[in-house]
This record gives sequence, C-alpha cells and structure tokens, in this order.
Amino acid sequence: MANIRDIAKQADVSVTTVSRVINEHPYVSKEKRQRVHAAMAELGYLRNQQALTLSTGRTQRFVVVLPYMDHPYYGLFVNGLAKAALVKGYRLVMWQTEYKLDQERQALDLLKHREVDGAILLSHAMLFEELETYRSFGPVSVATVGAPETISSVHVDHYAAFVAGLHVLTQAGYEDIGIVLSRQSSPSSIARQRAYFDEVASARERWVWTGYLTSEDGIRLAAEFLQRKERPRALFLSSDYVALGFLGEMHRRGVGIPEDVAILGFDGHPISQAFGLSTMHAPHEEIGRALFDVTFDGMDGGAVRAQSLTVTYLSGTTL
Repeated sequence: MANIRDIAKQADVSVTTVSRVINEHPYVSKEKRQRVHAAMAELGYLRNQQALTLSTGRTQRFVVVLPYMDHPYYGLFVNGLAKAALVKGYRLVMWQTEYKLDQERQALDLLKHREVDGAILLSHAMLFEELETYRSFGPVSVATVGAPETISSVHVDHYAAFVAGLHVLTQAGYEDIGIVLSRQSSPSSIARQRAYFDEVASARERWVWTGYLTSEDGIRLAAEFLQRKERPRALFLSSDYVALGFLGEMHRRGVGIPEDVAILGFDGHPISQAFGLSTMHAPHEEIGRALFDVTFDGMDGGAVRAQSLTVTYLSGTTL
C-alpha cells in the first residue's frame, strides 16, 4: 500500500507538504494540493486513521448520546450536528441509550479512553454531578437545561417556550387548557408544568398527561382523552409526533378539530405543516450546529458557553 513518501515522489512535493494536505493544513497552495490529491487517487492511498490519531492526538470523532435514534425529534438535532461535522471533517458516533445509565456511562467512556474527542448529549438520565466527572477527559456539551458552569449547553428555555405557547392558546380564546408531556420528572417537563400552573387560571392536575413520546402514544391519548367526562377545551402537546397521532385518531373517531378540541404542538417539525398542525417551532437544527461548534472549540480550551434559543409560533388549522 502506498505511503506518504510514495505520494510525495508521485506529486513532486515534499513529505511535509503531503502531510499538510492529508491533515487539511491551510497553508498549502491550490496547485500543490491538487497534485497531492491526484497522486493519492492514482496510487490508491487510504489514510491510516490510527496513525493520524497518534500524530495529532485527535480522533476526529464526537460521540452523540441520545435516548432514541428512531424518534424524529432527535433527527432535527442530528441534522444540525451532521452538517457542522461535515464542515470540520468530523464523524459522529451515535449511541442510543433509552435513558439507561449504564449505556450513558459506556458512551462517555469513549471520551475517557480517548476514542472520541468530545461528547454531546441530547438528552440524558445521568445527573450533572456525575457528568462533570467526564469533563477532565475532553469537552462535554448538552442540549438540556440546568447544566453547571463547567458544561456547555445549548437549549430552549422550556419554561419561557411553554409560556409563549400558552399565550397563543389564551389569545385564541381558550381558557380550559391541558398539557401533554413525555417524561414526568425531566427538567424540561418540570419547567413546562411550572409554566402551566403559573399561566393558566383553570390549570388542573388531572389535565396534565405524562408519558407520551410517540405518534402511537398520541393514538392512545385520544382514547384516554375521550373517556374523560370533564375535558379541557385545548391541548398543548410537547411533541409534534404525539400531536399528529392524537390528531389522526380524533379524525378517525369523527371528533372535530378545533371545534371540539384545539391542538397546539411543539417542535415545528416540517411534517407538522403538511398536516396543518399549529405548533411552536423550536430551532433544533440550529441547536445541533451550535452544540457541535461549542464542543469543537472546547478542544482548544474554548470558553464554556450557555446559550438559550427562542421558539416561534407556526399557525395551522388545529386552533
């Protein structure tokens, strides 16, 4: 197999120039860079990642920790991460955890054992106190609220976001409002419940549904909702996919939307607009890009950052 000396001879450049091209060093002329790439193609050169890691001290990989890879909500974050990684020539190691602590620890052990350069957690069960212990091995960033000053975070302020959504509902004339959440005790769900009880005069414990994450959960919610004798006039759901499952099942049962119950989703996933779902758009792709950038900068001692992005209302036909 060809080595960099063979490439240097073929391209009529120095070994140092070849090394700079392989490692994407900026100070190489366009003409020499083209010659090196042509020689690499002619000789069938394949970069030895292990050797590169030894020479640079970097793996050019980040581990991305997320509970579910098949949920469209996380796909929005990953899309932003992947676009940013492509620009920097980095690869992402996706690690599904299902909120299991042992899986989160295994994923973060990749950072501990220098198999990745940084870790990005989109959602996690691990307490921040334990998460901080991995910070000495490399940059750790999260998409969740409440992170300590040692861990960078890029997220939505879920309290403010839910207040904004509740105002959309009340301004549309709805007073009896219920909310639908995923995990009951997650930081985002706690913030959302606080916003609900702070902002809605008719807020009731029995109008808080928890444990709904997928479109199938939305179908189940519809059946449970219709069994209630006393129901809210509007629902604010923390997931577009739960809202769409609920919307579809209500249509199948002949329930009028919004005549019988109004629906407001949360995420602003592109598919929501195809079904006319009114939703609060959260900039998840932008968050993904920012998470990659802050993690990348952290490798060179960049400052820990905490950034909160805002949501906007996307009108549909369900209010």
